[in-house]
Amino acid sequence: MNKKGHVALGILAGSVAAFLPLPYPNGWNGLLFKSVMIAVTGIAALLPDLDHKTSTSSQKIQFSAKHRKQLRIGGSIIALIGLLLQLWMLTQHWPNSVDAWARSPGIWILLLLLAHLRTLILSGAGIVLLWLYHFYDWHWITAFAGAAFLILPTVKHRGIIHTPEFATALSIGLLSFAGAESIWIQAVVLGLVVGWWAHLAGDIFGTDGIHSLFVPKVGIALRLFSNGGAAEKWIANTCWIASIGIWMYVIQQTLILI
Repeated sequence: MNKKGHVALGILAGSVAAFLPLPYPNGWNGLLFKSVMIAVTGIAALLPDLDHKTSTSSQKIQFSAKHRKQLRIGGSIIALIGLLLQLWMLTQHWPNSVDAWARSPGIWILLLLLAHLRTLILSGAGIVLLWLYHFYDWHWITAFAGAAFLILPTVKHRGIIHTPEFATALSIGLLSFAGAESIWIQAVVLGLVVGWWAHLAGDIFGTDGIHSLFVPKVGIALRLFSNGGAAEKWIANTCWIASIGIWMYVIQQTLILI
């Protein structure tokens, strides 16, 4: 599925979860809780595609392909100029200037880092989460998420984070963490869990499907449509219509109980 299909299916999954007789808060708080959960579900339905460099979620944390190329070229040119300048200074017997250049990180390092901004952000998030887990004894899901962020730049698309095993571990960790937190954190966590599984469910309909982490040859791929095709657009529109219908019922029931 592409972006529109995943978001539509995520919103439908969140709407169905809001419809289920779960122990939600009552009244307006309950309606707000479900609204937050569904909004997060729509966003979370895109998160598994962070393992794809050109996905919608990845594009939010990096420059465009054109700008990344410009940054790499600019950084390489500046690095070459800096190297030639250092060699020239060395031939002129200016050791102090050479030492100053050697100690300076140089703008070329910044440009090359910006060209890999996605990797920098994901790795940085992973390091921060692991640091919080180690020094502040945060919940184990912090270490799990930290390790996931660290490996994201290196894994292939539809790899480890698209597996049901990863989704199961993530769900168990998030739900166990949210149990002792406020209802609003619980709404966010529930949205993350539902949205993540909705993404995997959407991928099942495509040609690639999803695969087991421990037994890679075991997978599900219904091959019902190709990404962005007419069938996917029809499914996305159907999901939106169904979501609106469910929401009308949820709002009606809330107003009756108030």
